[in-house]
Amino acid sequence: MSETRECPACAMPTDAEAPECEVCGYEFPESKAGVTAMTWLFIGLMVLFAVPLLAWLAGWFG
Repeated sequence: MSETRECPACAMPTDAEAPECEVCGYEFPESKAGVTAMTWLFIGLMVLFAVPLLAWLAGWFG
């Protein structure tokens, strides 16, 4: 039994591995595997700036 997913355009079930919906022709976007470099950059900037700022606002640093 193959896996199915719902088409966001017509709400009909379609094969999970199909590149497009068999009913309406909606092309499913290809998912990216893993974490992108932009995500790592955002996490790094959050640690570098946001965490110390929140700690200062909370009064942890004089």
